[in-house]
Amino acid sequence: MKRVLIVASMLVICACRLYAQTYTPIAVTGYNNDGVAEAGLNATAVTTTGLDIQEKILYTFDFAALNSLDAGIPNDGLFSTGLRTYQMADYTGNNVLYMSKNGGVALTTGLDTLTFVTPGAYSKISFLCYSTEQSSTVSITFNYTDGTHSVPDTSTILDWFGGTNPVFDSYGRIKRQAAGPYSVEGLSSNDPRIYCIDIAPACENQAKDIESVTINYVQSGDPGNSSRAVFLAVSGQAYVPIAVTTEVTKATCGNSDGSVQATASGGSFPLSYSWNTTPVQTTETATGVAAGTYTLTVTDANGCPADFTADVSEESMILLKALAKPGDICTGTDTKVWAIPTGGRMQSYTWEPGTRTDSSFTISPDTTTTFKLTGVDENGCKVIDSIKITVTKKPDAPLVTPVTLCPDSTATLNITNASTPFTYNWYTFPSGGSVTGTGATYETPAITAETTWYVEAVNGPCASDRTAVTVTPFDRAATPVVKAGTITATGVTFTWDPVPGATGYLVSVDGGTYIAPSSGNTGTTHLVSGITNQQSINIKVIALGPQACQNSLPGLASAKPKPGEIFIPNAFTPNGDGKNDYFKPEGTSIAAIEMKVFNQWGELIYQTNQLTGWNGTYNGKLQPSGVYSYTVRITMTDKTSVVKKGAINLLR
Repeated sequence: MKRVLIVASMLVICACRLYAQTYTPIAVTGYNNDGVAEAGLNATAVTTTGLDIQEKILYTFDFAALNSLDAGIPNDGLFSTGLRTYQMADYTGNNVLYMSKNGGVALTTGLDTLTFVTPGAYSKISFLCYSTEQSSTVSITFNYTDGTHSVPDTSTILDWFGGTNPVFDSYGRIKRQAAGPYSVEGLSSNDPRIYCIDIAPACENQAKDIESVTINYVQSGDPGNSSRAVFLAVSGQAYVPIAVTTEVTKATCGNSDGSVQATASGGSFPLSYSWNTTPVQTTETATGVAAGTYTLTVTDANGCPADFTADVSEESMILLKALAKPGDICTGTDTKVWAIPTGGRMQSYTWEPGTRTDSSFTISPDTTTTFKLTGVDENGCKVIDSIKITVTKKPDAPLVTPVTLCPDSTATLNITNASTPFTYNWYTFPSGGSVTGTGATYETPAITAETTWYVEAVNGPCASDRTAVTVTPFDRAATPVVKAGTITATGVTFTWDPVPGATGYLVSVDGGTYIAPSSGNTGTTHLVSGITNQQSINIKVIALGPQACQNSLPGLASAKPKPGEIFIPNAFTPNGDGKNDYFKPEGTSIAAIEMKVFNQWGELIYQTNQLTGWNGTYNGKLQPSGVYSYTVRITMTDKTSVVKKGAINLLR
C-alpha cells in the first residue's frame, strides 16, 4: 500500500520563465544622434549625421514612399521577430548611440551610458546594434541601483554589410543628402544587417535592479580606427524566480521504493537537474529512494544553480487518523482528541505541541492550534497526521446600565463595551427563549412595572454569559388623604396629611383648573370660600413628585356648607343616591313650614307641614324632569314667619 504526499516550495534562481523567454523593450535615455530619416524629401533635415564614411543612413517606410524608394525600417521603430522585440526611440529626436575608438569619428563618443527610464531586474539584456567600416569591439558594464557594478562583458559587433547571423536584415540604406534622387543600397545582398548582443548578468546580480549600462568602445576592426558602433535599442528578459513543486511518494517501511518528482517553472530554458542520490539522477524525478532527505540542484541556461531539499519519509502499512470532537470550540471549553489506527496496532503515540502519549485525551486550548500526531508501529515506522482545533474567543459579558424612567415610557438600553465584530442578542429570559432584538442598543416597549431584559455577545459560534439589565418605572407619590375641616355657611377648609417625598401640592375645586393650595405650594390646607346657595363642594388634591410622571393620583373629598337663616335650593335629584333626593327649605332657625308644589299647569301635586321635603312623586308616581313652582310659609324659632315663592328644577 502506497500513499503520495504533495509538498510545494518556491525556489529563487537566476533565470527568466522556462518556456516563454521573451525579450521585451526597455526604455532608455542617452542616445546621441538621429540616424534615421523618417519624413520629407531632405534627409539632412531629419538626421544629425551619416553612420559611415560615405554618410549612409537608414530610412523609414514613410520616407521611402515619399521618395519612391524600396524597403525601409518600420515607421514606429518597432523591430520584432520570434520572441524578440526592440523599440527604437522617437525618430524626431536622437535615436542611436554613435561610438568609435576614443570618440575619434565626428559626432561619436568612445565611452557612454544608456540610462534605464525605469530600473529593473533582468536575467538577460539584449542590445540591437551594428558596426560600420568593419567590426567594432565594445565592453558593457551593468550599473545597479545599489551602487555596485558588473564585471565588463566584451563583445564584437559585425559590419552592417555581409555579417553572419543577423536578427534583422534587408532594410536598404541611402546616402544622407539634402535632396533626391536617392539610391538604395544592399537589398540584393540582404543588407544592411542588424545584430544583437545578449548578456546575462551574473547569477548573484540578477535580482538587482539595473539603473544604467556603460558602453566602452574597445577596438576598431579597421586598423585606421575608422570603424563605428551604432546602438539602436535595448530589450531584456525580466528576472522571474523559479517556482518548484514536488510530489513525494513515501517509501514503505524499510524499503527503497520512494520517489520525489520535481516540477519547475520559470528560469532560462532549458533547466538541468541533479539529485544527490547514489548514483546521481539527472531527471526531474528521483526514483527508488529510501526514507531520508534529498537535495535537488536545478541549473538554468545561464548556469545559475539553486538547491532544493525534499524529505522522503517511511510509510507504515497502518493508516492513522487524528480526530477531535468538537473541532470548533469556544475559549474555556473542552474538546476530546483521538488517535484512530486502521489496519493494525500502534506501539506508541506522540502529540505535539505538548508531551501527551495517550491515544485520546481531553484538552482546552486557548487559541486555534494544529496538533500533530505521530504514531510508531511494530516495525518502528512513523505515521503522521494532524488535527486543527479552531478556538473562537468567547466574548466578555456585555455591560449595560440599569434604567429608571417614567411609567408608560420606552427605554433605550445601551451596551457600553460593544465591540466589532461581535453581535448582540436580547432576550426576556436568563437562558433559552427567543431573541427579541439585536444590536448594541435595544428599544424596550412601554414600561408599566419593573422589567428585566438579558443580553449576550456573540462571536461566531460562541456566546457570552447573559447580562441582566432591569428597567424600573419611577414610583408615584402617595395619594393624599383629604378631609373636610372647618365648615361654615360660606366656606369649607380642607386638610390633608403631608405626603412623604412630595415637592408640593395642587388642588382642583369642583372640576376646575388645578392651582396651588391657599396655604401655599407646599401647604396642606385649602380654603374654599364665598359659597352661596351650594349644597356640596368637591375637591381633588395631587401630591407633586420630582418629575411629572411621579405625581400622585388625586385624593378626593367633598363637604356640604352649613345653611344660613333660610336656604331653598333651585334644583334637586330624587334618584335615591342619598344626595339632593328631597326638595325642602333649610336653615338653623326654622321651626315649622307649610309648603305646596305645583306642576307646570298650576295643579297642586304636593303639600306638607313636615320638614322631610318632597321626593318628586305624586300619588306614588315619579314626576318627570322639569320646572315646578312652589310656595312655602316658614315659621322661625323666634315666632316670626316668612313666605317664599319660586321655581325648582326636578332632575332625573
